Amino acid sequence: MPATSPASTTFERLLIAALAFVAVLHSVHNLMPESALLAAMPGYSLARIETVGNAVTLVLAVLIYFVMARRLRDYQAVHREFTRQHAKDPVSGALARGQFLRKLQSELERRRTSGSVAFVIIDIDHFKQVNDVFGHPAGDEVLGFCTRLARETFPDATVGRLGGDELAVFMSHDEQIPESYVGEACDAYLAALREGLFINNRRQSVSASLGIAMAPSHTCNLNELLSYADLALYEVKRNGRGAWSVFSTEILADMRQERFIERELRAALLLKQLTVHYQPIVDADGQLNSLEALVRWHNPVRGVISPAEFIPVAEKSRLIHDLGLYVMQRVCEDMPQLPGVPVNVNISAWQLKHDAFLRDYIEVLERNGVTPDRVILEITESAMLNTSDDFVARMAEIKRAGFKIALDDFGMGYSEFNQLRRLPFDIIKIDKSYIQNIGTDIVTDTFVSAVTQIAGQMDRIVVAEGIETRDDNVRASVAGCRLFQGYYYQPPVALADITMLYEDPKRLSTAA
Repeated sequence: MPATSPASTTFERLLIAALAFVAVLHSVHNLMPESALLAAMPGYSLARIETVGNAVTLVLAVLIYFVMARRLRDYQAVHREFTRQHAKDPVSGALARGQFLRKLQSELERRRTSGSVAFVIIDIDHFKQVNDVFGHPAGDEVLGFCTRLARETFPDATVGRLGGDELAVFMSHDEQIPESYVGEACDAYLAALREGLFINNRRQSVSASLGIAMAPSHTCNLNELLSYADLALYEVKRNGRGAWSVFSTEILADMRQERFIERELRAALLLKQLTVHYQPIVDADGQLNSLEALVRWHNPVRGVISPAEFIPVAEKSRLIHDLGLYVMQRVCEDMPQLPGVPVNVNISAWQLKHDAFLRDYIEVLERNGVTPDRVILEITESAMLNTSDDFVARMAEIKRAGFKIALDDFGMGYSEFNQLRRLPFDIIKIDKSYIQNIGTDIVTDTFVSAVTQIAGQMDRIVVAEGIETRDDNVRASVAGCRLFQGYYYQPPVALADITMLYEDPKRLSTAA
């Protein structure tokens, strides 16, 4: 930024003061009679006085002009430097949000009648967990890494950071950009991310979800383009993340369908239309160890609605806590007829952030005369858990209340082994994607073996999920798993069926 010296400032002030003084003299000259003016300045004619005054005024005006011109250039330089500094995001190196959107708006207007623009939103998956586990400097590295790869894999594209864990890219061309071309670029980008970067001297894979919208085929309106890309992005997240999707009218129909499901789910909770089924968790001899409670919904109009369809809607609409309490109430009502083993009740990682979570669940148990040791809280979406001191303290509070804690879907996300070290859980449920691939690749075998060995050292139980065949069962057992769950043993069934299946609860183990 150009600096103005004190001497320069003083000179400018003297010039302005002199010009003001001359202006005052001119005013006095205009007001004084000619005779008085000539008497005050003997030896000068009236014409000469006016000539000298005009000359002095002109010189002062020219000097002030040059001073002000220099000052204006200084301010313009400051403005250019300010714009340059704020045009780029200092963390990622991408364009800042405002600058990026201005460029995109300009390009949309230019391509309104000819050519096309492809717009891609990039959402880094589980970015918060990177910051929580590795620290914010590591998060900054990931942002820079994702930005660099975006420049490499999207040719001649403009890359910006929209905020937080969200980047964006747009490509512009005189001809129509094929969606297949954009898709290939997205595939290349995701593949490059999976190669990963080194964090704390360890290679860490990165995943992202991408939403695509095209102009003018979808819209030329900036806000609509952003909204459409967001809808496509949400579609990817709903289907498991780590992929890309192009906006379509079907996505809008899906959004309307979600709103319908949300309304119907609220009604189903109120009218008690949801039921609970139970799936056994058994030991190596097939003896019952515990049960998992799984919610089911038979809608009077649509028939059976899959949990994979309505639970994400419950998560997004924050109905998940109400749904969890509903299931807990039904399990408590079923307890007298169930075998005398603990029951796993699924809770969302989001619910653990709810201030009233523990109080509400204990109230349900007390109202039904059930003790917490009959319940295992099975945390779904374990990849979304953080290991901050506050969160660890909250889980410890749940343990002190008498609950056991199971970590579900273990093997997904960034923080698994840090979770093993930090979180006070009792049971690890290894994700079925690992269990069903034991013996097919060395990475899976090493991962499962490491988990079972660590769990053994920490006196924690490992459950193999997704046992569908005898081979799955044998491989999981050889890998060190001691409890098993899956269709090979028993699919989820209604209360009456589970009661018939285990008519003699005295022969069952009650240890979890």
